[in-house]
Amino acid sequence: MDLRTWMEDRVRRNRDRAFLFFEGQQYTYGEFDQNVSRVANALAGLGITRGDKVGIMLPNTPHHLYTWLGAMKLGAIDVPINPQFKGKLLSDMVRLCELDAIVIDHDIYDGVRDDVACVEKKIVDSAKGPPVTEPQVLCFSTLVGAATADDPPVVELTGSDIASFIFTSGTTGLPKAAMLPHAYYIHHAEKWTRTMQTSRDDRFFCPLPLYHVVRVTGFVTALASEASFVLGRRFSAGSFWDQAREDRFTVFAGHFAIYEMLLSMPARPDDRDNPLQKVSGILARSVDGIRERFGVEKCYNTFGMTEAGFPCIMEFEQGASEDICGPPGSDFRVKIFDDGDDELPEGEVGEIVVRPERPDIMFKGYYKQEDKTLEVFDNLWFHTGDLGYMRQGNLVFTERRSESIRRKGEFVPISPTEEVLRAHPGVKDAAICGVRSELDEEVKACLVLKQGEEPGPEEIIAYCEENLPRFAVPRYLEFLEELPRTPGTEKVQRYKLRERGTGEAWDREQSRLRNPGS
Repeated sequence: MDLRTWMEDRVRRNRDRAFLFFEGQQYTYGEFDQNVSRVANALAGLGITRGDKVGIMLPNTPHHLYTWLGAMKLGAIDVPINPQFKGKLLSDMVRLCELDAIVIDHDIYDGVRDDVACVEKKIVDSAKGPPVTEPQVLCFSTLVGAATADDPPVVELTGSDIASFIFTSGTTGLPKAAMLPHAYYIHHAEKWTRTMQTSRDDRFFCPLPLYHVVRVTGFVTALASEASFVLGRRFSAGSFWDQAREDRFTVFAGHFAIYEMLLSMPARPDDRDNPLQKVSGILARSVDGIRERFGVEKCYNTFGMTEAGFPCIMEFEQGASEDICGPPGSDFRVKIFDDGDDELPEGEVGEIVVRPERPDIMFKGYYKQEDKTLEVFDNLWFHTGDLGYMRQGNLVFTERRSESIRRKGEFVPISPTEEVLRAHPGVKDAAICGVRSELDEEVKACLVLKQGEEPGPEEIIAYCEENLPRFAVPRYLEFLEELPRTPGTEKVQRYKLRERGTGEAWDREQSRLRNPGS
């Protein structure tokens, strides 16, 4: 089944029931679907049709949802892009995807105008600000306001058609555009619904960015449950529980760092006075704290990623000490391989590999990066780059094997970040790596300066803030005579940079504590 048919079935059964809540606004299933159809008709009026690619650079607002699903109704492919991306990284991503149109938030348009210049149809969502008066740039509200809410043109779609490109981390180049079919969304949302036993009585909350696969665990799973959905503009540990009490949400799909942030907040007498019943994406070390302090009944872990969806999901038992992800379902085979792709016995750590047992429930490759697609599907198994082992039929995750860095829920693009650092006039060579901090992974940049150049740390950071997404700006800077490299291939040995820790590095956070005005 395609996503349009699947979604419209749920709308018909729940047309007058409350569905979307956002900053004091409320929409029924029927009103939500009408708004999606308006955007679909507006895009169709611009000539957008099946197979066209529509970029989305919007924050978490209803307009993001309407644009995503409006494009989907036409059989077009939505391409959500982190609004923090800019410069060469963004322009390369836009060219890679060959976008036919892009919808951009007004607040960032001036900063990315040149980076998206190659896109023919540019639509700016001014929201509360004045519209952009610029030739060849369209106003979202004007365009959509002139469109009807009638059913958009009927397009023949199947579950195997591509619905979205979702970008994954690029450790050795550009972030890769994973092509997700319609059936991927439906299958994994219904799987979460069955596992968590959610229903129309539940209310989901999603403050995490919609350009990630959290759109499945948050939004699409709410649809699968025929529940209601609270869209949050962004996550805030300080206001999370107050919002839970105000919006009465019962289900939250997060990631491990978020729960650690919540547990690090000062205790309050009303901590357990909240409606939250089920959380997912949590690690064993946080489970007992979240249950005992906040009264959350059910905690679910998963092994999941953009390309494979969620092969394993399970509910944690009390006193869990390992990051057990559960047994594979009937939809996937999961094994542990050594470096020669031989299966390892139970209990031995190796790379986690997966293979779908049903069609169209995994990604269909990386767009225009066939070599990368073939690389991860070596010997007809998808190689995840993660390490783990099997115990009594359950997958236990241990760590990432790849060199990727995840900071504040975002995967930092390694090669593009290093390229920006090397472009600084005082820098000869640069490499970044991930290092653990109090609650999260942080970025450490190791720099080799050009002879006679002595840029200070503050200058480097200011340069990074101008040219990198906020989450990719390093916290730590370490200045070295040379970078450790493998003999012959001259690849940077990042593990050696990680092993150095942060003892000799300059710390941006500590510097700002010492110099509050900086």
